[in-house]
Amino acid sequence: MDPASGVIVAQTAAGTSVVLGLMRCGRIWLCPVCAATIRHKRAEEITTAVVEWVRRGGTAYLVTFTARHGHTDRLADLMDALQGTRKTPDVPRRPGAYQRLISGGTWAGRRSSDGARHRDREGLRDRIGYVGMIRATEVTVGQVNGWHPHIHAIVFVGGRTEGERADKRVVGVFEPTENGLKEWQDQWRSVWTGALRKVNPAFTPDQEHGVDFKRLETERDANDLAEYIAKTQDGKAPALELARADLKTAAGGNVAPFELLGRIGDLTGGVPEDDAAGQGSLEWNLGRWHEYERATKGRRAIEWTRYLRQILGIEGGDTEDDDLDLLLAADADGGELRAGVAVTDEGWAAVSRRALDLATVEAAEGTDGNTDPAAMGERVREVLALADVADAVVVLTSGEVAEAYAAMLESLALRREEASARRRRENDDQDDDTDPAVLEERARRHLARRVGTPQE
Repeated sequence: MDPASGVIVAQTAAGTSVVLGLMRCGRIWLCPVCAATIRHKRAEEITTAVVEWVRRGGTAYLVTFTARHGHTDRLADLMDALQGTRKTPDVPRRPGAYQRLISGGTWAGRRSSDGARHRDREGLRDRIGYVGMIRATEVTVGQVNGWHPHIHAIVFVGGRTEGERADKRVVGVFEPTENGLKEWQDQWRSVWTGALRKVNPAFTPDQEHGVDFKRLETERDANDLAEYIAKTQDGKAPALELARADLKTAAGGNVAPFELLGRIGDLTGGVPEDDAAGQGSLEWNLGRWHEYERATKGRRAIEWTRYLRQILGIEGGDTEDDDLDLLLAADADGGELRAGVAVTDEGWAAVSRRALDLATVEAAEGTDGNTDPAAMGERVREVLALADVADAVVVLTSGEVAEAYAAMLESLALRREEASARRRRENDDQDDDTDPAVLEERARRHLARRVGTPQE
């Protein structure tokens, strides 16, 4: 993150070790390391949101959406049908079945000629008190039935709201009527199957399996989710079901994408096919992984409806930058740091080239129970000597570790601020392409970059 600061390998009070100061790719779809941390943090957010809403007296549902699929269907086509197409310079974005659920007069209500929405013109969202939802997309694949993308959503209902968009707020809660809930569920099932049928009749699920609703009855239901998030591999707790796709072993002969990756690693590493986890040949797994990479590019794995976070008082966002911030926060959440070593930028580059980064982390943890900073530093130096960079290590006490990491974060924040200011200047340059003063100033900057000094 900060070449001037290098990297800090620190030992926690729990006896584990963390590496501070490394940028992460943050690819939730493709990176097992980053995905595990991001999804864990997202699951914590989801649990907090559900607990808060149930505590207020609201109602939440876990809703699962699926499409019919076969072994010849392309993942990109199925994802387009569910999530919508991605916008390109030449082709406008086309909504998917998911976007159709929360659009139209039946759902949103109809306005009268004066622009107001009277009670007799209310839509389904008003009758059930729809507040918003959190959507997560999961993908599995099998040799028999092919790709199986599906959407899990936690839907918050039973809220009385005032205001629109950024000013929207909850002013009360109520229990939706049974007739209202049935009307809503029937409507979503009808819209979902109809939208998929319009894209491709072969994708049309039956009414029983296309959309599944599970109500979260009590605050206890929501609180119990936290017990499963970190330790359950294939649990059905709603927050886990929503966010922790990285932990799942797919059912019905299917495998999750990271299981494809694991089998690829085993087979290319010399493990016999019968002993490697997963299914299929190396060629089949590589083909499916490459297709998965292309189909998920530019898509969000987990997304909250707009303004839901502010309504529930949950900070953060769903962008790639927000994912990177979660990774940064996770690095700092390792607990109390009792000792560490600082490794220079050049030193860590040499460690990585020699593939000694894991050995360095293990040396910081130690196996002999000796937590003395000097002993830890000596263990790390022995590893770094293999990369000829033993002199690139500085042993730090607990206070020095915290101080060094704070300085590193401050440097990162400053660079982000400078980058943001630079982007604002560049956007300002594009605001008016005809103003002579703007054109002249832009020319001066361009020439200054090319020759080093402004020119007439």
